[in-house]
Amino acid sequence: MRKNSWVSLTLLFVTYFTFGWKLSAFDVPLPIAWLLSVAAVLLLAVLLSFPLRDTRTLMTRWFKTDTGAFMSIILSALFAVIVVTWLHLFATGLVLFSAGALARLDIQMSGLKKWGAFGVLAAVSMTGLGLGGALDILLKNGSIVWPQL
Repeated sequence: MRKNSWVSLTLLFVTYFTFGWKLSAFDVPLPIAWLLSVAAVLLLAVLLSFPLRDTRTLMTRWFKTDTGAFMSIILSALFAVIVVTWLHLFATGLVLFSAGALARLDIQMSGLKKWGAFGVLAAVSMTGLGLGGALDILLKNGSIVWPQL
């Protein structure tokens, strides 16, 4: 790994640490929130590590038809409404994605291949998420025991 890649990996760790710490602020039961968070971390690591090559071809083929263009406009408007309505969640996701993308670029410049990049991204993200959540539970309950629901 390059010397400079540790800066972006530290930023990725701190970002997920903060997300894990603030995860209990959502109005979702903790086991469900943690399950969804772990799934989102792994999904984001997969998306950043294994980008789709044929995305451009799929998009071009989709926009060539009138139905595809119309559906794209409708879905874009729906997505815009969802973003504006849940701006705090969208901003959190955007920060997590940005930190992951920066770390992925540094990992790619270091010469790691796709599986190595996935391993590093997933390990750093899951470590930050877990330690942030453990610190939050420790500060609220006085121990790392899972709180009673």
